[in-house]
Amino acid sequence: MLPGQRVPGEKPDLAVSTCRRKDGVLILTAVGEIDAATVGRFRTELSGACVKGRHVILDLSGVGFLSCAGLQALEEANAASPRFSVIVKTALVSRILDVSGVGADLDVRWDVEDVML
Repeated sequence: MLPGQRVPGEKPDLAVSTCRRKDGVLILTAVGEIDAATVGRFRTELSGACVKGRHVILDLSGVGFLSCAGLQALEEANAASPRFSVIVKTALVSRILDVSGVGADLDVRWDVEDVML
């Protein structure tokens, strides 16, 4: 089965967690696939983090697929957050960001420690 495809009736697979560091930076971690079935929850979590945090780091290291709707959510978060960084480690997500052109407008990093505060 290809990324983004599901067996009919299968539950969407996306987990999103948030933690705040002592310096106030919010780290949002997504694991799974961000597609039409999961983007609503992803967008809700991401927009909530952008409202709460002066600096948001979105860790997409555990994301195996990112749809156009997910790209739009990233663009919205980048516009809403004073500082927004994205951690990308998978070749597929990196390629999606590059081909779409969305990655050019984001602060894309390899690791959380690479983000300058």
